[in-house]
Amino acid sequence: MNGHNRLVRRNHTYYIRARIPSSLVYLANSTQFWYSLKTNDYYEALAKLPKESHKVNVKINLLREIDMRIRKGQLILDDEDIDKMVKFKLQEVEYIFENREEDIASHKLTPENYTTLSNPENIKKFPDAQKNQYEIECVELFIKEYFNDLKDNRYGTTHRSVVKQIGRIEKEQIPIITNKAAPEEPIMKTLAAIKGLDKYIKDKFDSIEQDVVFNKRINDRVKRCLTALENEKNDRSNTPTTSSPWFKVFAEFAADKRNDRVSENSINKDEKCLETIFAMIGKTTVESITSQDCRNVSRAIYNLPKKWKERYKGKKLSDILAQQNEDHISLTTIKKYLRVFREFMTFCKNNGYNVGDLYNDIRISKVKEAVEREEFSKDELKLIFNVKTYPRKIDIQHPYRFWIPLIALFSGMRLNEICQLYLDDIKCERKVWYFKLTDERKDQHIKNKASKRNVPIHPTLIELGLLDYIKRVKELKKDRLFYQFSYSEKNHYANTMSGWFARYLKQLGIKKNTNAFHSFRHTVKQHLRDSGISIEYQHKLCGWVGGNIGEDVYGRHVSVKKLSNELEKLKYPFLNRNIEAIKKRNK
Repeated sequence: MNGHNRLVRRNHTYYIRARIPSSLVYLANSTQFWYSLKTNDYYEALAKLPKESHKVNVKINLLREIDMRIRKGQLILDDEDIDKMVKFKLQEVEYIFENREEDIASHKLTPENYTTLSNPENIKKFPDAQKNQYEIECVELFIKEYFNDLKDNRYGTTHRSVVKQIGRIEKEQIPIITNKAAPEEPIMKTLAAIKGLDKYIKDKFDSIEQDVVFNKRINDRVKRCLTALENEKNDRSNTPTTSSPWFKVFAEFAADKRNDRVSENSINKDEKCLETIFAMIGKTTVESITSQDCRNVSRAIYNLPKKWKERYKGKKLSDILAQQNEDHISLTTIKKYLRVFREFMTFCKNNGYNVGDLYNDIRISKVKEAVEREEFSKDELKLIFNVKTYPRKIDIQHPYRFWIPLIALFSGMRLNEICQLYLDDIKCERKVWYFKLTDERKDQHIKNKASKRNVPIHPTLIELGLLDYIKRVKELKKDRLFYQFSYSEKNHYANTMSGWFARYLKQLGIKKNTNAFHSFRHTVKQHLRDSGISIEYQHKLCGWVGGNIGEDVYGRHVSVKKLSNELEKLKYPFLNRNIEAIKKRNK
């Protein structure tokens, strides 16, 4: 492919090949544009590529203009289609407002000639129609007017399949409105758009006639389309007269970097970033980049998957981005891509390339990367469960400070899963005590389906007296195991414990951003693995969504007894002295 998605070599001849978006295939009767550049010279083909690629883009854009999806022999309009028609109408009236103010002021032009519902020609066509029927007939005329404009080819060469499709609509093989007595929602939306257009046209005429500033409220759809037209107009006004391939400009950019003693490795990484950015935009020259391109990149890059070239060989990046990609690049990497792009466009501006101030349209998020939590090290666990600093079990006001870290250490449960436990959630089956984690109550929350599970109570917790604590809470006639907590919508029952534990870590000198209460889950994961517990049981115990589909779907139920036998393997030999000291102190 020679680094260019649309340039292909076959039998010593270069061709241009461009995939037609799947939603447009029914119009083009083909899945791709494919034709010869009539040369076997790579550099000659490269020189022809921008012009031919532009022709392909024009054809695809024209196909998009008629992309009003047809299902079951019926024309289906969506919001984007309605916007296209509104923009088409606005192009006409905005030209009048800009170029014929004197004619409007002298009443040579009146709004009735440009509105739809009050247009005298429309009224002549349907003199006896009732108001509702008349409005629906006007919607049909409005849509046909748009089709005719496409067919009449005012803005470029229309693809023959577009003309053929419009012909089918004109012959009513595909009706515009299936049921005029009960029009579909899109038709009613189009009618609302027409009314908004008519009001805008009348109000604008009035302001010009009265020579006052236009300040009337504009329909939301009309306002959005006006803004889009203005942006397109600005982009066209900045259309370059020269073409500088980005990779040639990058050679100058790289030379500047070398002068500043930037390493070759860093320069190569910058080039790869820009290669991806320009693939996202679908353009090859710096002068062809628009403000809208920069804004689109700033949004779309958050959906860029990791290693997209290797994972999606032969696919166009714009098509990959149109999908929902879960395994996308990190926020840190996204910021790097956008910073390199901004730096490059700034370089282009400062070195005489006709790109304007586009770097201002490259938006870099100020949101910080979510911190990846790490497990607690052996030394950190010894500090946390040091008998000299660890809270006492007999602390009547704060018993949770003693129990919750220990429960997390011997179960891998999340903080809120522990904090929201009700006494009813603590059960015994075949002499095995366990926690039932659920979201059956309004104030209980779980992360996902896998989080709804039964977690056996580890023997060490029983030896430390957890069952005695449970009994004492029952005697106090409380509903929840840790009744001391109050509920909040944001963090549920975890606020108090989370705040105290953060202060406790700081007091111990464990101040890393990568450590928090959630680090217990990572700690348990590591030690479950080290204890020889299989991955399926790790997922069952800790509520992780596993990669084994068969196990996830067909092996959901595992007895509490079996889980308890597996959990008993979880041990921390390096903490034995600490745990024994805590037991001894409590006695």
